[in-house]
Parts: sequence; structure tokens; C-alpha cells
Amino acid sequence: MAEPRYANLARDLQAAIFAGRHQPGSLLPGEHELADTHGVSRSTIRAALDLLERDGLIERKRGAGTRVLSPRPPGGFGQSVRSISELILYACDTRRVVQSVAEIVVDTALSGLLGVAPGSRWLQLTSLRIDPARPDRPICWSEAYVAASHSAITDHLSDETTALCDLLSRHCGVAVESIEQELLGVIIPAALANGLAAAPGAPALQILRRYRDATGGLFLVSIGLHPSDRFAYRMKLDRSAPPTEPAAEPPRTTTATEIT
Repeated sequence: MAEPRYANLARDLQAAIFAGRHQPGSLLPGEHELADTHGVSRSTIRAALDLLERDGLIERKRGAGTRVLSPRPPGGFGQSVRSISELILYACDTRRVVQSVAEIVVDTALSGLLGVAPGSRWLQLTSLRIDPARPDRPICWSEAYVAASHSAITDHLSDETTALCDLLSRHCGVAVESIEQELLGVIIPAALANGLAAAPGAPALQILRRYRDATGGLFLVSIGLHPSDRFAYRMKLDRSAPPTEPAAEPPRTTTATEIT
């Protein structure tokens, strides 16, 4: 998947901020200067700055310029995602260090968590996700479950900076159509504390993602455990259209449903 020019530029500017070339509180060069420096249009500059602003790296005010903010939590890693493409780009900034690979038969308890049929066969991959800038402090512990029919993915795990879903698309011919995501506050279990270089019982964010193809078939499930002191997940919600008035309906009985 080709990376858009504005996304590539955003990553270059992000790297410059993380490296300290643009200190918190300082102003970035103006759009004209950035466009000349990087040989791109002002629209590309604006799109790149939109990404940085959504990630909380900069603040733009009319007449006051673009100010650099604190780049991320101390020792942490920030992720801001609003599309499948941006999720794949996140993997490019980090490394996947595989810990184990095994084919398993899903039991009843695991089937409920993953949302797959008990007794089905899946490839289980465990790994650490590493920020190259801080290899001693892993970003997360990850368990990924790949449909057994795509076990050929194991031949390509040496490509550490490509997302599993992208590897599956390139080498197994299955493309992501949608991703379901669940976030949950948890604590770090003792069994994973050493690998994460974290204290047992420390707070963490668990992110579960289910990847589906164009037919709605589930082919990949990932569970990431992120220590809270080194990872931030950001979202920005925009009002795309004003709410519409509901059509008139006859009275009916409704049942309250809890959304989790």
C-alpha cells in the first residue's frame, strides 16, 4: 500500500519533533517555508499538519502560527488512527519481535473472547511491539490469531515493520474490509511483566481488534496489552452532518440495551 505524500511528510516532521529539533513551545516554520523546504504543495503541508495536530503534537492558531506541544507521554508512544491505512502506517514506526508461533485449537473460553467457533484451528503468534527509540521499554505484548488457512504468513514474519494485516494482503490474498475494535482497562499479569519490563499489576490498556474481509469473514484477531505509562491512543470525532429528525412512528415497546 503506497504511503500518501502528506503522511510521509507528517512522519518526517514527527521524527524531527521526537528528536528534539523542534522543541515544545517553539513555532514550526510557516507553510510557505515548509513547502519550499520539502518540495511539496501547501495543500500537502496542510494535510500533514492536520495529522500532527490530531496526534496532539502541534497546535495551530490563526495569526499565531503552529506551536509544538509536548510530543508524547514521558517514555511513551502515541497512536492516532482514523482509517485502516493509518493503522498500517503505525506498524511502520515500530518493530514486531516474534516470541512464539503455534497452531492451536480454540477452546470455549478463547472462542468467546475472539468471536470464533470453538474447535476451529488458528495460528497463534505472540510478539512484543518495540519502539526503536526505546527498545528497552516495549510498547505492548501482542497475541495475534490468524485463520489456519493463511498459515503461509509464517514465511514472511521476518518483515518486522509491516502490519500482519498488510502481510496477509500481500502474501495470502486476503484484504481488510473492516476492523472492529474494543478497548479495555486492565492490569499487567505477572506472566507478562518481565517481557514488558513492567511491574505486575500495573495499569494497562488492552486493545482487541477483529479483522474482516469483503465477505465479512473473520481472518485475523489481535489482542495488544499496552502499559499505560508508555502508550496513548487518540481519537478525534468530527460532526460530519447535522442530525436528521426521525420519521414519525407509532408507539412501540423498547428494550434497553447496554453498549460496551
